[in-house]
Formats: sequence, structure tokens, C-alpha cells
Amino acid sequence: MESVKDEVALRASAISMAFSLENPFLLRCALRLKIPDIISKAGPDVSLSLQQIAAQLPSEDPDLGALSRILSYLSTMGILQAVKAEEGINMKYGLTNLSKSYFTSQDINPRSLVPLVLLQTHPTYVTAWANIHERVLHGGDNWKKSSGNGKDFWSFAGSNPEFSAIFNAGMVAVTKATMEDILAVYDGFKDVNTLVDVGGGHGDALSLIIDAYPHIRGINFDLPQVIATAPTLPGVQHISGSLFQTTAPSADAIFMKNFLHSWNDEDCIKLLKNCYESVPHKGKLILSEAVLDLTEGYDMIESANVVDAVMLNCLPGGGERTRKQWTELLQAAGFSVSKIVGRKGTVTKVIEAIKC
Repeated sequence: MESVKDEVALRASAISMAFSLENPFLLRCALRLKIPDIISKAGPDVSLSLQQIAAQLPSEDPDLGALSRILSYLSTMGILQAVKAEEGINMKYGLTNLSKSYFTSQDINPRSLVPLVLLQTHPTYVTAWANIHERVLHGGDNWKKSSGNGKDFWSFAGSNPEFSAIFNAGMVAVTKATMEDILAVYDGFKDVNTLVDVGGGHGDALSLIIDAYPHIRGINFDLPQVIATAPTLPGVQHISGSLFQTTAPSADAIFMKNFLHSWNDEDCIKLLKNCYESVPHKGKLILSEAVLDLTEGYDMIESANVVDAVMLNCLPGGGERTRKQWTELLQAAGFSVSKIVGRKGTVTKVIEAIKC
């Protein structure tokens, strides 16, 4: 009898996995319609009826049947809470603890994950996933083959302002969450006076570091098209350039967050050597990256593997590394790993290396 139950449970799990695509796209639908924001603006602990939500959509004639079914699905996902309403109204919908991650308004939640959802469900991103088997069969750059214009990920982002804005916003969301974890466990910034963030985007990570260590003078180093739209931030100097073409600006220490996992070992060594030239003897290199064999618990291992799969899909040389691989990579560029620390229950670790 137990074997029959196991078989039924296994089949149910397999079916659920086969239908796992629905969640992100129905979530995208809710975010495009700003449903969590609509409910939030009604007031704390307020639930709204189907008709009340529909009345605030940018449409004079929304499909109430479709909206009702989507709201019902969102409640099964835990994004909304279905509340039995008074007589004459089928159901009302309120917010859950999970809802706060999906407000589109930065005024409501500055750490919203909405940009990540929009990135994950972007048509070109989805097309690349649909062709991932081609990467296995023929190798090469899966994104370039799937993008429709022969451009790799970075060239595509640079020439597509809409996608670039979504990508940059998604990275900001990741940065805010990651930096909280980094600053909670790593105090190696305290003896740094000048810090360069390579590939720092608009300088969000650097700004958070300087908030915690105001004595630091920060230099945000990224590509010209990124720096062109970077805002003015206290204590942060923006400098444009490519680490593939020049050394990093001189500093006591260099910080790189989720940067080297985008490149293969050969490229990483070239990038690291250009960092090596920019720091003094015993200068620090501070990396924020996943370390595959230091993740603890099934959920964290799964999350690390998901990020690794994203690299496989988007970047031909990208991928996550083990502690041994990071150590060997850094040694090849003249650095020695001094410590690896990380907050329990998180994928990202801090790898501190010293220039030999």
C-alpha cells in the first residue's frame, strides 16, 4: 500500500514541476497590474473585493472573470490572502507577509523584487531558456544564438534600454539584500581608506558600505553606458572603463560583487591581474560570490545551483565555483585567500584575498 502512495505522491510532484512555469508569469501579470500596490494603498490590513480591485486597473472594461481566476491563483501562491467576505460578495483579497516583496512602488518597499520577476520573464530571457538544450548539444553562447540579433548578453543589454533598465533594477534589488548579509558578517572594510567597486553598477553597494564605514572614499568603476546614468552619491566617485582593457583605479582594496562568476577562468585571471596592479602589497581583494561547497542545507544548495544555471543560460563562460576553484583562481593572479565568511542561510559568501 505504501508503494502505491509513494507512486501517487511522486506523480503529483512530477506534474507540479511540469506546471511550474505558471507561477512566474502569473506573478508577472499581478505586478504589471500592480495588484499588491492597489491593495496596500487601501490601508493596512484592508481587504478588497474583485470589483474594488478592478475599478483601479487602467482599463474601462477589465475581464472580471480572468481577474477573479488570477486573484484566486495568487492566493494559492501565498502572494495574496483570500478572505471570506460578507453576503453578496464572493471573496476579498488582502496582503500577506510575502506581498511586501512585490510592491512596484519603491516608496512602499525600496527592496522590492519586482525587477527580478520582470527580468526572469522577459521575452528574450525566456527564449534563451527554451533553447538551453542547444548549449548542451553544440556549446557556445546560448544567449547570442537566442537573442535574434546575434548579440551576447552584455551587448544586448547595452543596445536595449528597456532590458538594461530592468536588468540594472534587478541587480539593485539583489545588491540591497546581499549587502545586508555581507555587512553583518564581514568587518574587513574598517581598515580600508580607499575602496574601488569593480562592476558596481550605479554605486548602490558602495553607498551602503560607506554608510557603514563613513571614512571610506569610494570609487565606482563600470562601463561608460552604466556610469552615464549613475546618480550622484555621497562619498562615491564614478569612473568609467573596462577592466578587460585597463587596470582598476588605484585603491587600498578592491570589491567585486557577483562579478567574476560571469567569466571563465582565463578571463577571470586577466581581470584579477588588472586588479593586482591597482592595490599595494598586502592590499585586499574582497569578493562577494557563491561558494558551491560551502552552502549549507538543501534550499541553499538548490539556490546556488539555480544561479549557476542562470550563468549557463546567459553567459558562455559564467558559472559558480567551489572553494578549491576560487583558491586556485586567485593564486594564479597573485592573491592568497585569507578568509571566507558568510551569513548562515545565505548563498553568497565573502572571500577576502591578500596581494602576495
